[in-house]
Amino acid sequence: MPKAARTTTKIGTRSPQGRRRARVYTAWHPVLVALLEHVLPAGWYQCISEFQLAREPLRVDLVILRRRRRGAPPRPSLLTSVVGELAKHTLVHFKGPTDELERDDARMLLAYALQYLVVAEIEDPSSVALRVLAPRLTPRFVEALRSLGCALTSTGPGTHEGRLCVFPLRVVETVPANAREGDHLLYTVTPGMVADPGGIPALSPAEITVFWTLLEHVEQLRRPLPGQRKRHMKDEKRVVESFEKVLTRLVARVPPKQRLAGLAPEQLLAGLAPEQRLAGLAPEQRLAGLAPEQRLAGLAPEQRLAGLAPEQRLAGLSEAQAVLALPDTVLRALSAEYIATLPRETQAAIQKRLGAASRRRPARRRKPRSPSR
Repeated sequence: MPKAARTTTKIGTRSPQGRRRARVYTAWHPVLVALLEHVLPAGWYQCISEFQLAREPLRVDLVILRRRRRGAPPRPSLLTSVVGELAKHTLVHFKGPTDELERDDARMLLAYALQYLVVAEIEDPSSVALRVLAPRLTPRFVEALRSLGCALTSTGPGTHEGRLCVFPLRVVETVPANAREGDHLLYTVTPGMVADPGGIPALSPAEITVFWTLLEHVEQLRRPLPGQRKRHMKDEKRVVESFEKVLTRLVARVPPKQRLAGLAPEQLLAGLAPEQRLAGLAPEQRLAGLAPEQRLAGLAPEQRLAGLAPEQRLAGLSEAQAVLALPDTVLRALSAEYIATLPRETQAAIQKRLGAASRRRPARRRKPRSPSR
């Protein structure tokens, strides 16, 4: 939706033919379009983000909500100040957080409505209604409406009704209106979204669902999907930064249990150091799920056997292995006949151990005999 146009000149070209027009879009408009699409009754309205008014490249700076079905649509539960009591054709004039209503907005709004009657081939002007969505009413905008025969009457906090020529007009001030229940999402298009993103009112579950969808649209502003053309966006950086700050504040408000709900174990532990993963666990909880060899890895032999009864230490050993586990003093007491029944390698190990022990043992000194008398 074009907000303004700027002229750029190709390098090395001086002639007017070398100039091209680059349409500059405001990044807040896709946010508003996404917002309206998700609060309107499903299947009842077509949301047109821009509309060709002539064969020339002239487009209205409006969002058009066009009824698609006959009958009475269900009443929307969100943003009722904006999308409540819609006409068959509703033209929404939007001023973003960094813009204000000017005199020309009133005049262009009437001009757009009249042109829309012609291009859309509408016979009954009463089927068209006008909405203005802006942070605040300005005296110059109100004066411009008055000069066109339109007087506004306040119908609630931030909402005003009137009639511009033959068209019903509703003006919604997003700053006061976003404080009302069901209209909290209007904060996303107010100056507060730029100055204080964390000041967004507490959103209901339904509003949070819409907000996540808005985040997806904001991400596409920065990184278009494959095949989509990157458009020039006014305030694009502000939009992205504001939504990122709101996301941080919203997540901070969510209790830890709700933040972690639905995450896989590996997602919960991602980024934690080993000691952080094991903090607060009892020893048996830390070892649960580990294979025996993993539990014993890195332990010294005496640490592995600590706390085991003698029969537990010898459990699972063969007779020869159990004999080799005996201390040297017990091995020395075994009879030669018994040792001869053991495998040769066991006998050799016993002889080696006993021989080494005898070499380590110092020789006994004999006591000198006393002289005989």
